[in-house]
Amino acid sequence: MRIFILTLVSTFFMTAFTSSPMPDNSKGPLVHTVFFWLKNPDNAADRAAFETAIKKLMATNPQSIGNHLGTPAASEKRDVVDNSFTYCYVMTFPTLEAQDTYQTDPTHLLFIEEASHLWEKVLVYDSLSITD
Repeated sequence: MRIFILTLVSTFFMTAFTSSPMPDNSKGPLVHTVFFWLKNPDNAADRAAFETAIKKLMATNPQSIGNHLGTPAASEKRDVVDNSFTYCYVMTFPTLEAQDTYQTDPTHLLFIEEASHLWEKVLVYDSLSITD
């Protein structure tokens, strides 16, 4: 009986994962994750200037449908955890096209103008939701 159940479960998973088409992730929502490393992360004036500029972006950008601004958590130190960044900014967009529009939006360009002198490194990770 145990072999029958294992065979049944194995067949189900093999069928479920091999017969399904690849999901379409071209529609959204798109998650735009940006990590910033400030030149002077211990400088209170630089941090205040950065936070003012990015909070203005968060409040005025018309394309985003969600925002998160954070700093590294005091997570357990592990090889897979990178908490070397100063700020993490996550925006969500309804579509890839909205994120493309954001790149040249005046609110985004103003943020870059006001804050780019404060950072030494920026990394961006964009991902689209997997949908069926």
